[in-house]
Amino acid sequence: MLRAAAIAAGLTLAAALLAPGSTEARGPRRRSAHGLVVLAGERTPVRWIDGDTFRIEGGSFAGRSARLVGVNTLETYGPVHRWAGMSPRALLAVAKEAGPLAGARVRRCEAGGRRDRYGRLLVTCPDAAEDLVERGIAMVFAVDAPADERLLAAQRRAQAARLGMWAGGAPPLVPASVHSADEPGLGPDGAYDRMVDTHTGAGVARPHARRYAVCEEVCAGEGAARACMTYVPFERRYRDRPSCLRRAERREP
Repeated sequence: MLRAAAIAAGLTLAAALLAPGSTEARGPRRRSAHGLVVLAGERTPVRWIDGDTFRIEGGSFAGRSARLVGVNTLETYGPVHRWAGMSPRALLAVAKEAGPLAGARVRRCEAGGRRDRYGRLLVTCPDAAEDLVERGIAMVFAVDAPADERLLAAQRRAQAARLGMWAGGAPPLVPASVHSADEPGLGPDGAYDRMVDTHTGAGVARPHARRYAVCEEVCAGEGAARACMTYVPFERRYRDRPSCLRRAERREP
């Protein structure tokens, strides 16, 4: 009963998001959500860009962007994920629920002072992370340390119940980010694809020297275990959008 209810809820959500009169059907507008976090003990207004990133709009860190440690949500700029019978449009619908869910409650966060490669402040928000993972809206994502066991347990429950992104099943590896060898600003280590182990939560960088075409799928696994992500360079995600992103704006027959 739980699996059937989860799948039905996911289909209803996708239909609502992609209906011809909806914002998502008309264009690539991002469904950011305003909310509050308690950051370093200070009650702070923020705008959630998605479930793992927010823009700080007041307080000591005003004007900065922050990235949650330990979880990863799906991309919201277009239908770029595909796995386990879940279409790119269905996974995009899941992705767009992350920001509103994260912003629905006051979240308690801590900042350790570190930044990621994009200059975002790295923060931990345990209750937001667990809410997102428990509902299958985010996946556990550990890069510099072992994954949080509490989050892994929440993810196992979501996978068993076929919730959110796991409605069709959980492939062993999921691409979280892909980079072409001809991208600018890759740094001394060059191009890599980041693969996430859906059992351990480990996000492993796989170096490579391949040049990807715009809209090329980069995949891991075979058959039912295959998971793919479509390559779109950063500068084309919101301007001069390629056809693989603009498909989300058109109605399917």
